[in-house]
Amino acid sequence: MSLLLLSGCANFGHRPPPAEISETRREIVLEALGQIGRPYRYGGTTPEGFDCSGLARYVYAQSGVEIPRSTSEQHAFGKIISLEDAQPGDLLFYHFNRSLRVDHVAIYLGEGQAVHAPANGRMVLVASVDDPSWTKRFVDVVRVIP
Repeated sequence: MSLLLLSGCANFGHRPPPAEISETRREIVLEALGQIGRPYRYGGTTPEGFDCSGLARYVYAQSGVEIPRSTSEQHAFGKIISLEDAQPGDLLFYHFNRSLRVDHVAIYLGEGQAVHAPANGRMVLVASVDDPSWTKRFVDVVRVIP
């Protein structure tokens, strides 16, 4: 199964996670990459359709790690770290509303890339954390897995 996922990842131009990360982080990255192209669905928590926090919760659960359902609960669940210290599998949080509360979460892949379930009418995708549309909305990185 891992080889199948890795070969599928190559089609998107993304390398597999580095060997020096933990097995749990590796599983999270591979599972996140396996969801690329799935539809966005508000409130979605399955491969039939994900919203951002549903995607994060599903991917973590597939690796045996339970996290809360909502973006705000996920943000409060782990330890805030700097983006420079982010490791594959950490959660990236963003805000799109005027209150500056977090309302979007993505899964960091490493090498400046993250998997997002972005919005209605879009599919789960990989985006650069350096993309200006994301950097201007960036809030925090949260580490759930030590």
